Amino acid sequence: MVLAHPYWLLLVLLVPVPWLLLRRKGYLGHSDVHLTNGISAGAILYRLPLVLLSISFVLLSVALARPQRLHVESEQTIKARDIMIAVDISGSMASPFQGQIPELEKDPELDKELPPRPPKKPRPGQPPEAKGGRRIDAAQWAVLAFIRDRWLAAAGDRVGIIVFDHAPYYSWPLTHDLRQIYRKGEFVEEGLGGGTNFGDLKPGPLDAAADHFDELGKSATKVLILVTDGEDNISSSTAERLRDLLSSRGIRLYVIHVGEKDKQDLDIIRFTEEMGGKVFRVDNTAELRAGFKTIDEMERTVISVTVSNRHEEAFWPFALAAALFFLFGVAAASVIHNQ
Repeated sequence: MVLAHPYWLLLVLLVPVPWLLLRRKGYLGHSDVHLTNGISAGAILYRLPLVLLSISFVLLSVALARPQRLHVESEQTIKARDIMIAVDISGSMASPFQGQIPELEKDPELDKELPPRPPKKPRPGQPPEAKGGRRIDAAQWAVLAFIRDRWLAAAGDRVGIIVFDHAPYYSWPLTHDLRQIYRKGEFVEEGLGGGTNFGDLKPGPLDAAADHFDELGKSATKVLILVTDGEDNISSSTAERLRDLLSSRGIRLYVIHVGEKDKQDLDIIRFTEEMGGKVFRVDNTAELRAGFKTIDEMERTVISVTVSNRHEEAFWPFALAAALFFLFGVAAASVIHNQ
């Protein structure tokens, strides 16, 4: 409970004034009838109107001070991110990847009401029943795990997928429907082949992502995650063009490098670091997933909290009580003075 105009409570200081005046003039007399406790019944009777009027005055002072019930209301606004994942499906991504690729954790909600999956096409050079073991398989596993984590977090992020080799292909545009993105991510390896092109032959995956952000982007936070083995040259003129492209749109670039760690002089890695982005060199699934989680932590969803105060007036009971005590006091005074 709060008071909108607390200074009205100063009126309570005036309550003793009429008591002092009446006592000085002898209006607060005593009768000859006494109660067992020594207090005159007549004194109580003659003082009753003033008591009631004094209580009325106090209640009126409180009502004028306008007591209010304070309700604090907070509202969270989640500023979600737009995240494009560009997956390299060039021929070099068929190279072996160290370690066994584990089964992805399942979530029944991700498959809810979706059509059954069609059988996967045979992979080049492998029988249909062969399992994982390639760079593209590890990349696909990490992308799906990342989308699953975004689904479970329910942070409102929009995710899109681009696959590319010598040219970019949209697998699925930016959307809140992560179940569909998850489904499309299961087939990013289809059509594996061709060479890698980061932009010397326009458009590359960075061009496609920038155009996509321009067309469908809604968030101020734009993140591009490039999953590649990084085996392509980037000329100085292309690097300058891509630098301007990303900087002008505020796109933050991250690279998950699934190639050989000892290859230090890769153009895409050097370009990303010059842009202030981060490169994750990985050669096992644990490092792959850790790379995606680190990106998620570095690009935290922004949550703004708006706090508002709502005041509910509570002076009416005091005003009503003041009116009632006033009427009782006037009535009591009328009865006593007519006796």
